[in-house]
Amino acid sequence: MTKRKNNNFIEVFKIFFSSIKTYFMYLDQCSKYLAYPIFGQLISIYLLFAITYYFNKNVDHIRALYPLLQDDNTLLISFFVVLTPLFYILIQTVYRYIIAFESLNILFSTVSHFKKNKKVDFALNDRAVERRLFGYILLMLIVTFLLITPPLVLFAPITWIFLCLTFQVHTLENNTSPFDAVSRSVKLVKNNIIPTIIMIILCYVTTYWFLTELAIWALDKISVTHFFINLFIPFIELLPINEYNAILQGIYTIDSVTIAKGIVEGSISFIIIGFTLPFRCCCFTNLYRLYDSEQIKEYSKESDEIIKRATGKKR
Repeated sequence: MTKRKNNNFIEVFKIFFSSIKTYFMYLDQCSKYLAYPIFGQLISIYLLFAITYYFNKNVDHIRALYPLLQDDNTLLISFFVVLTPLFYILIQTVYRYIIAFESLNILFSTVSHFKKNKKVDFALNDRAVERRLFGYILLMLIVTFLLITPPLVLFAPITWIFLCLTFQVHTLENNTSPFDAVSRSVKLVKNNIIPTIIMIILCYVTTYWFLTELAIWALDKISVTHFFINLFIPFIELLPINEYNAILQGIYTIDSVTIAKGIVEGSISFIIIGFTLPFRCCCFTNLYRLYDSEQIKEYSKESDEIIKRATGKKR
């Protein structure tokens, strides 16, 4: 048992570094695949915010220009009609990103069988996920419930360790139900807790912290963040910031610059985290394959021992 755990400790680092290589091998294809879900979400949110800003600032001018909009109900309906396409794009891009999570698991479970730089059929993988869409959504709801429901939220970090392979199990084991996927993930992780924690730290520190902070620092150095902060400030000033500060009662003071900076840096982080999703999927898919192959070997040994004992008794 100790030898196996030591081997897994080494295997985690091998998986991590081999996943970096695999990620860059398919970076161009994965980036094209994820570009619409990632930028579609950001752009639609920005446009929703911009149109709302323009509407609030020019509502009197709009009424004067279009007499039909003098009626409040007509004005409100027209406003939401204009926003409907953006809401549709936002919902669609969120959906595509959710599908991508399991679609990429399928890709990296079979990537070892591909020739180098082979063109990936993402549409085929997407359809495979959509065929089990109900179970996938149910699984997401179960995992969300286990992570955010009081008092379970107090144990969310520990819970996530045991659930980190849940989506890999659901994706790659076709006959596994959402509840069984949770159970299987717990079984696979419980005998490999330390290696699993190491993988979680390596993946999430690298993509959620190091790369995002590096990107923010680099864009700040070339004044890109400064440009977008100034672009957002006029929109932020429409918010009742003074009312928020009154509620906070001096505990924390916010201003338009702070909020704009948070939005810009949050957007950069979202882009980096989104485009590194394939890397995380690759890491955890390979980790699942490692643990699953070990469990198969253990079952095989147990079966062999049972057969030997049964054979011995007959003799």
